[in-house]
Amino acid sequence: MLLAKHHVCWTIAVSMSLASLSTHVLAEPPAPSEPPPEKNCFHQLLEGDGAMIDCEHKAWMTAEEKADVSKLTRGYLLDARCAIAIKIERDKVDDAIAASDLTFESPAQPMTCELATSSGPMTIKGTFAPKVVFKDGQAISATPGLANIEGVNSYLAWPVVHYINNAERIGGPMKLMINAYRARRGETSEGKKK
Repeated sequence: MLLAKHHVCWTIAVSMSLASLSTHVLAEPPAPSEPPPEKNCFHQLLEGDGAMIDCEHKAWMTAEEKADVSKLTRGYLLDARCAIAIKIERDKVDDAIAASDLTFESPAQPMTCELATSSGPMTIKGTFAPKVVFKDGQAISATPGLANIEGVNSYLAWPVVHYINNAERIGGPMKLMINAYRARRGETSEGKKK
């Protein structure tokens, strides 16, 4: 869930800003606007050098993810768009990127999501705490670590949390992005040494 443009991709520091909906009319909301470059997580990861990674990641669902989560919640949850506020020490991310074998667990990062449900729009809050396991220099598993949901009953929260934290469609792209980022960082480091 929660992906599209960058596939939940705030994963090593990384890893829903949603819709308005009425029970009678479903209007496709505009895609969330990107934060300014200085608050863009990818920019900060790739170009930043401050002690803290302090950025905002916006995430939204693809059409396929909307269909999956609607089926999972028996037609109750229709869409989700989130903003995740990320603040983490760069050294922790750099250590995880450089390690061969390590389990990286991010501190919980706050998020706010706008949900489109069959009963109308609602706002929820929660946290993401991505966890990534590295073995032999590669990410071999990854989960967004969605938790601490507020503003919605457990009927909706539990299946969504379970789906997000266990879907290969989310964990798989997280691993790919992390491994691509690790490779790029390695190439950049080699280039600086020469």
